[in-house]
Amino acid sequence: MGDNNFFSTFSQMFLSFIGSVFLVSFLILLSLRLSLFSEKHMLKVADQTDYYAKLTSEINKESANFALGSNVPKEILKNVFDTNTVKLNVTAYIQAIYTSKVKLRLENKAALSDKLLQKIEKYAVDKGLEIQSKDSLNTLVDKIIVIYKGYVHPPFLLSFGQKVMNFKKYLTIGLIVSGVLFFLIAIFLLISLHGYIHRLLRFTSYSFVAAGLMGMVVPAVILLKGVFAKAAVGVKSQAMSLFIRTYINSFLWMFVIIGGILLVLGIISAVISERKRAKLIYVR
Repeated sequence: MGDNNFFSTFSQMFLSFIGSVFLVSFLILLSLRLSLFSEKHMLKVADQTDYYAKLTSEINKESANFALGSNVPKEILKNVFDTNTVKLNVTAYIQAIYTSKVKLRLENKAALSDKLLQKIEKYAVDKGLEIQSKDSLNTLVDKIIVIYKGYVHPPFLLSFGQKVMNFKKYLTIGLIVSGVLFFLIAIFLLISLHGYIHRLLRFTSYSFVAAGLMGMVVPAVILLKGVFAKAAVGVKSQAMSLFIRTYINSFLWMFVIIGGILLVLGIISAVISERKRAKLIYVR
């Protein structure tokens, strides 16, 4: 009889462990779906870090410094690009990452080129300077537009993002499968426990607590050590560096938050289980 009880308890604990594995898988995939695979999340991080305004400031500074080599004072181009135009192009870039069918192009390119030409030509007229070659002026403008495009449409992130998005359907399948398998394990546990809900709650609480702790501890350690945040160290743009660091940290915090929720659910399940067990004993 004792052997049967031991085998039964061991089987139930094993099912609880397997359930925690599928629950952790569900946690990881859900966190990925809500962060790395979410266009809205990336746009939200861009707003949180004031990315558009900071990037605009960097673009204007870099453009002014470049034009200085052609004897155009910094003051002339210090505010040539505005935040709204930068935001328009960055938003289109993010949309292109998550939607491969979207054809990426530089928005308002002609208007930006005209604005640059007008500012430089106005400076020349005001100073009484003669523009010897219109072609050289157009070349200067084109090079500044290339600088602008390099900031708003960095090529490395687009290619990487589109490759990652190819796995989105597999992530969705994995999310559904892990959730369904955890649900089925809970049913098997309920059957093996002869329909005793308080016992089911006790064993599922083990799964919730285990999954919650695994979901919280590892990301918390990574956050404290700043392992993934170091990926932004080599990025030239400070605005983009801050954006990448915040984006990665938000991804890790998603794990911690969901893990915390599972931990709380595990504690609640354990408390309810004990109350139901005590009530059952009292009734008997």
